[in-house]
Amino acid sequence: MIARGGFVLVGVLFLTLATWALLAAMLTTAFLHYRLALGAERGAVAGAAAELAVGEALAAAEQAHATAGAWPAPEAPIDVAACRLELVEVAQADAWYRVRLQASFEGALAWREGTIHASP
Repeated sequence: MIARGGFVLVGVLFLTLATWALLAAMLTTAFLHYRLALGAERGAVAGAAAELAVGEALAAAEQAHATAGAWPAPEAPIDVAACRLELVEVAQADAWYRVRLQASFEGALAWREGTIHASP
């Protein structure tokens, strides 16, 4: 009789252990999904800020080239809220002007570049 009660106790303990292991696996998976979603959101914010800054820089370059006939000198972009913007590269020739920016937002990085061509 005692041996049968021991088997039941061991079975209940194993079932409890399996339940706790399943709960730990589900919580770990949920935490990893949360972290991935948070990183994707931060990357999207950084990418949007970089895209906006590249668009503004190209619009300013197009306007300067249309009025002065020459490409403007590169200017450091202004940070957008909590996004830090950094001018990585500015390249120009007679017929084109290219700018590349890096944006960082809470650990996420995004690079965007754009090229504009002079109108004939």
